[in-house]
Amino acid sequence: MKNTPKKPEAKEATEEPIIDFNEEYAKKFTQVLFSAMNNPSMISPIWQNQILKDMNMSPAKFNRDSVKRMLADPKNHERELKDLSQYLFNFIMQFKKLVIYMSEILTYDHYLEPTNADAEDMKSKAFKKSYSKALQWIEDFDLVSELHKVAEGMILEDAKYYYLRESENGIRLQELPSNYCKIWSRNDIGYQYAFNMSYFLNPGVSLDDFHPDFREYYNNFIGEKEHSKKKSGYETGQYSYWQKLDPAKAWTFKFDDTRAGISPPLMGLFLDSIEIVNYKELLKTKTSLDVWKLLVNKIPMHKDGAGKSGKQKDDFAIMADTAGQFSALMQAAVPQGVKVVTTPLETEALDFKQADSKDSIVGLGNSEFWETSGTSPVLFGEKQLNGSGLAASIKTDEMFVYRIYRQFERFINFQLRQTTGKYRFKCHLEGTRFDQQERFDRAIKAAQYGAPVTYVATAMGKTPQEFSNLINLEDSIDLKDRMRPLSSSHVQSGNEVGAPQKSNLTDSGEKTRDNDSNLDI
Repeated sequence: MKNTPKKPEAKEATEEPIIDFNEEYAKKFTQVLFSAMNNPSMISPIWQNQILKDMNMSPAKFNRDSVKRMLADPKNHERELKDLSQYLFNFIMQFKKLVIYMSEILTYDHYLEPTNADAEDMKSKAFKKSYSKALQWIEDFDLVSELHKVAEGMILEDAKYYYLRESENGIRLQELPSNYCKIWSRNDIGYQYAFNMSYFLNPGVSLDDFHPDFREYYNNFIGEKEHSKKKSGYETGQYSYWQKLDPAKAWTFKFDDTRAGISPPLMGLFLDSIEIVNYKELLKTKTSLDVWKLLVNKIPMHKDGAGKSGKQKDDFAIMADTAGQFSALMQAAVPQGVKVVTTPLETEALDFKQADSKDSIVGLGNSEFWETSGTSPVLFGEKQLNGSGLAASIKTDEMFVYRIYRQFERFINFQLRQTTGKYRFKCHLEGTRFDQQERFDRAIKAAQYGAPVTYVATAMGKTPQEFSNLINLEDSIDLKDRMRPLSSSHVQSGNEVGAPQKSNLTDSGEKTRDNDSNLDI
């Protein structure tokens, strides 16, 4: 009887188990976790201090090869480049000064222009009320102080994320952690970002420290029923960490607003900044070598086979142990930094001092940094430069940062439209620390031909509210009528008329006249 081969047993089909999503369990877990994280015992000055530091302090160091790879592919290394920029800001003084210099150039001089009112409208109480609201919003916002902080962050990191908050103490921009923000769209007022609500699951983070809107965003995040259909973050039982924020309050300020990718404006200087550190290390090595010296002892040899052995090669006149003992004694006697070597070869004393190239190494890193930046090192006390070259360099720096004004204007004008009611106003920002005199002279000359005096006040750095308040004050106390010109030779009457006579004396002649040197005594 033949044995019939057994058929292989059919393997049972394995199917992945289907896991049903338990909505109620997930909501309960998230709520309990959030309550635990916000327990008063978790909120302490230590935690709060760490949270504030993490808001905009995450420096990271990378080696030169890593930096080159990141610069070649910035789209996929946004966070690393941002962190590297913070590291260089803390570690390289030239880089830090450049960032502060770029952000400090702008003076944020501004004035308001009515856009939908004619001369007759401007006489009405409604217009004056709207204008007063616009001025008050500018004052409550503390425009110069707030925008300066934003500008420094933009120059350092490119994109900064803020949420507008209003209180009895004024209007402020609250910074949000960049690592939890993501640009997702663009509209007519700029880029819009979403916020990762998992940030509030970190120990010590409290919703009370943020705008009340964030409590609604968070409720939507955890999926409470009354909020589940109002926002796009909750859908078909799935939870999304990212919540879209109110575009009227959530603002993205980005140095390069033509691209959504995050790329620090000064990242072209990252390699040059790192080289400054490398040159410092090289200089340290060279300085150490300058103090080293090598003493070489030559072991004498018998010539022409005159020694005891009668050999012509390797016929040393001193025994090896004797030469070694003397060499050791010399090494023990010389100071640190001097080495003794004993050899039968023709050699001489050596040192490693290279003073001729030392100075060039000291300035090489700085020179390459400033040349790459395009900013004149004269502004930082590095070199000498003629006046025209310095002026041209400053102009390029002004052009580099002036684009920030347009974004700030867009933000301010949007807020004014929400504030002033029927009549609209446009805020104009202008001015740098280097063109104030030029703008003032131009405004004065234009005012003499009937141009608005507002331009003069703006060039002087006065806000519209300050300018208006000072004029009202002077009128109320009749200050202009009470003022009298100071007495001087130009306003006093005398026997002489006309302009003072010009002297044709040379410098030495002026000195002789002042000292009465030609008088006979």
